[in-house]
Amino acid sequence: MAIFGALWLSGCFWLVLHYFLSQPTDWGSVQHPWAPTILKMHGWTAVASVFLLGWVTARHVSDRWSQTRKRVSGIGITTVAVVLAVTGYALYYTTDRLHDAAALVHEVIGGAALVMALAHWRRRPAKSRVLRPEGRLERYARDEP
Repeated sequence: MAIFGALWLSGCFWLVLHYFLSQPTDWGSVQHPWAPTILKMHGWTAVASVFLLGWVTARHVSDRWSQTRKRVSGIGITTVAVVLAVTGYALYYTTDRLHDAAALVHEVIGGAALVMALAHWRRRPAKSRVLRPEGRLERYARDEP
């Protein structure tokens, strides 16, 4: 979780530096002095995140696929991670219009990735669920007097 959190924070920090703290000059805008370092940190963290995504997919997803409770949010967060990885590589290896399109997709989906993660990690209140002997969670109605 710490790697994914560091990835999201470094990306958001770079966006703030890039869009709000660059300095206009006569020859165009000059980036904030910390922006290249933060972007490198974001890239290094992204490499670790891609590795962890593979590990999570192999272990966590395969172990829990039979449980349907968080399958939709899990597919959603995996899709977001794959799109971010592909657009991240596109930012590194492309130029011009394709680079600009990848940047827009990466920035928007990357900023919204936290919402997907929180939706997946959200827990139901303990009073509204019961663990069945088969290991499935099931809602139940309380008997009111």
